[in-house]
Amino acid sequence: MVGIALIAAVGIFVIGIVSGIIILVSIGVRREEQRFREERRFLAEHGIWGNPELPDHFMTETAQDGVSSVGRSVNGLYVRHLIPRTYSDAGQDLRS
Repeated sequence: MVGIALIAAVGIFVIGIVSGIIILVSIGVRREEQRFREERRFLAEHGIWGNPELPDHFMTETAQDGVSSVGRSVNGLYVRHLIPRTYSDAGQDLRS
């Protein structure tokens, strides 16, 4: 009887942990999406939506709060830094 109660208690504890993680990730993703929409709306209202000088991404490098950070880490989201392009002459020897 004690074994059944222990298994039930552990099961309820695990269900609570999984539910908490799902809720945190859902709230974090929702906050990121809301920030993205606000940024996009602001840029569209000011007529700078298609400006080539602006970055191509709208996620900040670091999350704004802990919930967004958990949502990013569980989903594997991050801001990737691209290697700057270098242009060279076709006749230039690249090995030197």
